[in-house]
Amino acid sequence: MSDELNKTGIATRDELLSYLNTTATAEAPTWNLIGQGFNDLTEALNPIRKDSHYIHQKNGTSSVTGYAPESSFEAELDKADPVCTFIADIGRGRKTGSECETDVLIVYTWIQGSDAGKLLAYKQRIAILADNPGSGKGGESLALTGSFLYKGDPVKGDFDPKTKTFTEASAAA
Repeated sequence: MSDELNKTGIATRDELLSYLNTTATAEAPTWNLIGQGFNDLTEALNPIRKDSHYIHQKNGTSSVTGYAPESSFEAELDKADPVCTFIADIGRGRKTGSECETDVLIVYTWIQGSDAGKLLAYKQRIAILADNPGSGKGGESLALTGSFLYKGDPVKGDFDPKTKTFTEASAAA
């Protein structure tokens, strides 16, 4: 990735990077790029709406009251990739609760953060739901599928791609 931000044209999937903390129980996070083996990572905000239709109105009204976001993923199980092995271990071990929780960073490489060299990023607590921790048809690569279930509100901040560190916006100012 170059130091120049590409602020023109249509954004492409390779410009929206995601990093997974693969040392969820460690004091300092280890941010590994979600990429090797992954052919799909799609976020769905799943907005929650409230519809009302009061007796004195001819037409109803709707509003968005919240979100229940998640990201689904499809990958080939790369035995050497720390993200793939972290997710596969959750599924193989049939982990639950806090054992399948970690953080994900969503990094917008075309939007500068609060300082030069930093990028806009959001840190999100997630629970990893591993539907398929590595299986498939004979002669084919093992599939790794599931979802990142978002927990709570995202934390806005800066991501430094050179040091792979995230700084919360309140602490970045």
